[in-house]
This record gives sequence, structure tokens and C-alpha cells, in this order.
Amino acid sequence: MRKLSVLFLLTIIMVSVASAELLSTANPIGKGGWAVLGAGVQDNNYSGIPGTSWTLTTIGGYVGYGITDKLDAYLQLGSATVGGLPAGVSASGTGIGVNAKYTLLSEENAPVSVAVGAGYKSTSSKMTGAPDSTGTQILIGIGVSKLIIPFIPYGALSYRQTKSEGNDVSTQLDITVGSAVAWSTQGAVFVEYTNQAFTPASGTGLGNYTSGQIAIGVGYKI
Repeated sequence: MRKLSVLFLLTIIMVSVASAELLSTANPIGKGGWAVLGAGVQDNNYSGIPGTSWTLTTIGGYVGYGITDKLDAYLQLGSATVGGLPAGVSASGTGIGVNAKYTLLSEENAPVSVAVGAGYKSTSSKMTGAPDSTGTQILIGIGVSKLIIPFIPYGALSYRQTKSEGNDVSTQLDITVGSAVAWSTQGAVFVEYTNQAFTPASGTGLGNYTSGQIAIGVGYKI
């Protein structure tokens, strides 16, 4: 496999592993409350990269806690595998991160809920025939949601910056639309689509590219 392909695979793993940080509405958990979320994420269609037919499948989970009535903290874990590789070649990655979300406006006193968030993630990836790679990622984002029982449609805009162990910096802009479908006051299913626009580090030799991401999750407030 060409060096460019190796760099590309390691790059998409680092920027995408367990990346569904915004699989959540803008509504807060509530002070002293707990929430859990399990999610599956599928990335594909890497436009701008000729000859690619790879997919990235991620399984992730979150545990959230309401620090105040407006501020939530989350612990995030995830693991990803790459599909569509030649026989005998495998690639995978893992990630662990922490996120915080603050609700600026709630539907108690506004037409919609609005929240901002930030996070930090550490990632590691491996591929057959290539050295293991590590990286870190920071995230900032803003989300809007509206309660229309039993649906809670939401949208979000987020910016990520990923730094590899060689200090190469890649950036990413995500636009997300989705909805939670509540089956009770505590539980909901989440479905969302994210359009990702990547600007790889200059050291990778890659041009800008885009990808679509579909995520499905199940969340529950304790």
C-alpha cells in the first residue's frame, strides 16, 4: 500500500474515532443527574481522495453528569475499525476523551435550547506494516434543539483540531443535523447525519476532502 494511503488511513482514524460528541440535544442533564449513551457511527464517501473505497465503523459510549442545572460533563470512549482494505491489511484505532456542555438558553425561557461545548480527546491508531500512531484532538461546538414531543430535532456546528505525535495539525469542520426520539421522559433514540470537511496537515501530502457520517445511539437519563 502506498505511503499516501497509509497516512490517509491513520489520519481519518485519529479525526473520526468516537467522534459523535454532538449525539446530544442542547438540553442539560440537570444538576446531580447522570446519563449514558451508546452509539454506532459509520463514515464513508471520502470525496477528494481518488481511488478510495474505505469505510470507518466506530462504536462509542458516553457517561454524563450534571454539574449544575446548565453545565454537563462527559467521559467518552470509542473504538474504530477500517473496512475495504486489501487482504491481510487491517487498521483500527481507539479514543478516550472528556467533554463539557453548557446550556446558554433553554426552552423554559426561549423558543429553542442553545448550548456550547468543548472537549479534549487522546487517540491511538495502528495499521498493518506501519508504526503505531498517536494524536490529540480539541473540539469546540454549538448546538440548537427544539422539543416537539416525542421528537427533539437538533443541529450543531463543531470545529476540531487534531495534532499527531509529529506535531502535524489537521482541522475539521462538522455540520450535524439529527433528532432524538423519546420513548419516555428518561430514554431516547438518537439518529444524526454529519457532513465533515477536513483540512489535513501539510506533512501528509493530502488535499482537502469531505466525508459523510451517519450515527445512531441510545441514551438514558438515570
